[in-house]
Order: sequence, then C-alpha cells, then structure tokens
Amino acid sequence: MNILHSTHSGPGYIAPPRLAPDQVILSPAYPDQLDGSQVLSLRTSLGAYDIAPLLAKLPASQRPDLVVVRADASGRNRPRNLGTLRCPAVLVVGDTHHDKAPIGRLIEYALSEPFSAVMLDYTRQHAHFFIEAGLPFVYWLPGLNVHRIPVPSAIEPEVALSFVGHVGRYHPRRLALCRALSNAGLPLQVSGETNQQARLIHARARVNLNCSLNGDLNLRIFEILQSGGCLLTDRLTPEAGLDLLLKDGEHFAGYSSFDECISSARALLADPARARRLAVEGKAAYEARLSPERIARDFFALVERGTIRPEFDVRRDSRLALVHGALGLALLRERIQLYEFLQQIHKGRESTRVLIAPNVDPRAITDIADLARLHCVVDMTSDKVRAPQLADLLAKAGVAARIRIGTQEGDPDVPLPDVLLGSAADWRSGALRTAMSRHARATVLLMSATDDIAAELAAAGIHRLAKGAPLYARVSR
Repeated sequence: MNILHSTHSGPGYIAPPRLAPDQVILSPAYPDQLDGSQVLSLRTSLGAYDIAPLLAKLPASQRPDLVVVRADASGRNRPRNLGTLRCPAVLVVGDTHHDKAPIGRLIEYALSEPFSAVMLDYTRQHAHFFIEAGLPFVYWLPGLNVHRIPVPSAIEPEVALSFVGHVGRYHPRRLALCRALSNAGLPLQVSGETNQQARLIHARARVNLNCSLNGDLNLRIFEILQSGGCLLTDRLTPEAGLDLLLKDGEHFAGYSSFDECISSARALLADPARARRLAVEGKAAYEARLSPERIARDFFALVERGTIRPEFDVRRDSRLALVHGALGLALLRERIQLYEFLQQIHKGRESTRVLIAPNVDPRAITDIADLARLHCVVDMTSDKVRAPQLADLLAKAGVAARIRIGTQEGDPDVPLPDVLLGSAADWRSGALRTAMSRHARATVLLMSATDDIAAELAAAGIHRLAKGAPLYARVSR
C-alpha cells in the first residue's frame, strides 16, 4: 500500500511510524529526498498548505492509496485540498491537552476536510468532543507513534531512579515533581536524551519516572515498557484509558500526588525484586497488547475493515450517555472553551477548587471531571430538590465519585474556591452574585450569557474571554 504520511515532526524527534515500506513523508522538517526515481520525502510549508502540488511531484507508481495526516494543537501541519487525492484520508490527532484552543481548532480542521476517520492516541478523554461535533468515525489507537528500538535483553541496572524528557517551563508539574524528589533525597537522574539513548537509559534504570504533561497517555509509558524498564507513572482518570491497557501494581506503579510518588520511589528502590517483577510483567503486557507491530495491525484493521479492539472503543466513555441527537456546534464550542480554560489551569497547578452553581449544564460538569486535579463541588444548597436528579446524571456519566454535590449550608468543601462556574440562570437568580461576594478573589466563569445581561456582567468585571467567544470570565489576578 502506498501511504502519504503528512506530519510536522522531524526524523530526530517523534518521527512518524513507518506503516508501509512505500511511505512518502510530507513535512516542514524533512527535505526533498529521492532514492533513484522513488520519492522518500517532500518538504512542505509550515502550517496550512495545498497538498495537490505536492501530489503532482510523485511518480504514478507512488500515487497514494491512503493519506495519513498528523495534526496537533501547534497548527504546524494543516494540509488542505485533501479531496483532490481521490483516496481515503485519516486524521491522527496529537496533543490536545495544552496550548491555545487545542480541541476546538482541531475539531474545526477535522470538519473542514473529507477525513474518513479520526484517531486520537494521547488523549482518549477528548474523543467525545469530536463525536459530539458530528464526526462519524472517531477512534482511539494508543501508542501509534511508538517505534521499535531494540535494546540488549540483559542489562544490569546502572541508574537508581531516572527521568528522560523535558522538564522546562512548558512542563511545570513535571519540573516541580523532579525538584520534590531531589529535595526528598532521592537519587533522581534527569536526562534529555531521545530515541536510542533514551531506551538504553530506561533499560539500565531500576525505576523510570513518568509524569504526564497534563493527564495525557504519553509516549514515555510505552517506551519504558518496551525497553523492559520499571515504570512509575502518574495515575490518569478513567477517561484517559490507561487502566484499560495496563494494571496498576501489576504492570506499573502509579501515584496520585507528589508525596505518593516519593514514597513509591523509595519503596521500589528498597525492593529491587518488586521493581524487577513490575518491569517483567509490564514488558510482557506491552508486547502482547501494545507493541508497534500489534498497533500497526490494528491501524490497518480499522482503515480497511472498520474494526477495532473493544478496549479501544471510545464510545465506552459513559459521558456520551448524556448526548442525545445533535446539540448544535455553538453549545458544544462553549463547553469546549470552558474545558480548555480549566485544562490550562490544571496544567500548572497541583490542586484547583471549582465551585459550580446549580444551573450549569451537567454535560459541562462531566466534561471537566477528567481533569484529575480539579476538585469540583456543585453547590445545590439553594436547590436541594434537583440534587438527586443531578446525582443520577453524574452517575450515568460515570463521574459521580469525582464531582461532589453540596446540599448543606457550611459544607466544608464549598468555601474558598479558586474558580466559580455559573450560568446566566445563576446570574439572574442571584446565586452567582452571592457566591462572588463571598469569594471575591476567585476566577469567575459564566456560561450561556445573553446580550440582555451583558451590561450587568461588564459592570461586575465579567467580559467575553475573546471576541465572539460564548464564554464570559472575570479572571482573578
């Protein structure tokens, strides 16, 4: 099969997987390169570009049977005019867990071109937004971007505790965690190596630390397991899918806080036999279920026959049970914008308390439940009658254990929120204004606002987040 693989990545950093021998890479990070008369790669513009002129550079023998487009929140790769190719095009969605409007912009791109399928590999928790936007074929294929890099099968540990990856300003939680481990006296070795050297370090370390950038199922999980290393990683919410693939305590060691990470690292270093068992079992599970060869077969089964393993079915996300028919893109965009705003807060803070007014759309509440470090309470003290109905909806969506419903005055979890979330109905009823007077330093987010209350909101310092945006905010300083 001739595959045209469009990506923004270069050969030295997360190179695209080689899905077929006859694969041509389109990328701003690759040169125009030939092997005799065969095209290996073509350089593209950065961002949006017309794919048709590039297609004209290919000999007839290399006309594509399939186009794979990898796009993420950076906007660095946006091929256009895909309909001229006369073959299926698949969109592989990369990072949607950080950057500016990552989910909304990728949904707009997905809707603007004739993609036959949309696949997410890092952020299963965002697949429901793509489904709700009306994209009919949305899938999760974890580890699609992982390469097979061999390492020696028998390596004695040379490093006690290792982290390989970025720990700069774009990774605030990871940086803080590494500092906490070092300050606790643990022998953490941090390295920025990639590819072969990284895999050797994973294999040589007794314990390998992973910390997601923002609740994503990142490549390091798969790379550590493939290398035969013991994985110590942050637990993700059920919607992210890690628990569908691997078992905490059997294939890896999980942590939910800095303190737990420190204690788990100490315990693993003090018990080399347990660390080795986790490494062996983790690698066996990876090779059986998630190896690059297995995932490549899954990719073609999906593209050619529309079949996918049950554990990869994104419609198992219980939040979709609250979706009935077409809801309209305007309402969905507002929920996405709310989620993206809170996701950005979540990226940089270890804990954020969100107090939710009684009339906020329950679907928006279930959206943010997959942000593990948000502590959300719905204040139903003024509307106890509807509290059981909301509890039923949250249970149906599978998030009841992560969203508290407060019905008693003086509930200890209700005071001192970092964020107040309400709706226009809560503003009109006075519930949000009362909460604002009690919690003057909190960031305020307002949904479903209409022009008739815009002047009142402005007087209270609440304005649209951006021109034309449906979400209003008063951001604390």
